[in-house]
Amino acid sequence: MIETSQLQVLIALSHNENISKAAEELNVTQSAVSQALKNLESKVGLPIVSRQGKSVTLTDNGMRLAKVAKQFFKRIEETIEQIHLENHEIKGKIQVGSLYGLGKTWLSSRMLDFLNHYPQLEVKVSMDFPETLIKKFEQHEIDCLIMPEHLVPAYAEKKDLHSEYTTLVFPKAFKINSKSDLKEILSHPIIFYDNHDPNFFRWCREKFGVVPRHLKPRLVVNSFGQMLHAVDEGLGIAVVPTHVLKRSIQRENVATVGKEFEVFSNKVSFAYHPDDGDNYKINELYKFLLKAARDI
Repeated sequence: MIETSQLQVLIALSHNENISKAAEELNVTQSAVSQALKNLESKVGLPIVSRQGKSVTLTDNGMRLAKVAKQFFKRIEETIEQIHLENHEIKGKIQVGSLYGLGKTWLSSRMLDFLNHYPQLEVKVSMDFPETLIKKFEQHEIDCLIMPEHLVPAYAEKKDLHSEYTTLVFPKAFKINSKSDLKEILSHPIIFYDNHDPNFFRWCREKFGVVPRHLKPRLVVNSFGQMLHAVDEGLGIAVVPTHVLKRSIQRENVATVGKEFEVFSNKVSFAYHPDDGDNYKINELYKFLLKAARDI
């Protein structure tokens, strides 16, 4: 019979690919890890690891076993948590993934509020690029994803969280109003979020039906907060999410044209594993974030 300790070794190797690091994670000796692998391969009857020098990678068979092992331990934890719930306690872990921008500007503070409601929960928020988050989600290292709807993997279950809008912000000294055309607006210095700011170009297309070409931004800064600070300093115009502007200390120092210049950006979804539809923690988190999203 396969032992749980052997499955733990398999899981540790799935994200370490090194026996010494796996041993360190499990707080056991390297020889114990090697012996566990040997015994597991003997019971499975197939190779589950491939060795190249000090590197140890899982074979396809090993990856399949590791995935099942993660789900097994997750189910054990969930059963224990359910027992606590039946005794009116909410404990355990919940791991949430989000893109950097959304995570920093909105999710992080909401998760702090969530922890205040459930102090016995252990929460981990991972902020990364979409492909990394989706890979972790697929490997069950993340319980739920908060990201734009179009990025959610097809196999995940999802619920609407909120709709994002962007708006043009500019220094109060700039003469921009509701009658300004795109040519007039683009005559001012521009601040981009990155070298090809998708929010800026989408805003131009949706508001004026044109995607401008050959723009040379005066400043590129990978932070909405810093963009607003730069606008406040008079360095140029920018397009930022409305929810970021509403919570920014610069909101009274910069100018907008109001809702008339707001443009729909995308829907933000709450995604989770199909077998977690009845997971109490996941459902409580969704309800909490949905309520917070309504205040945006």
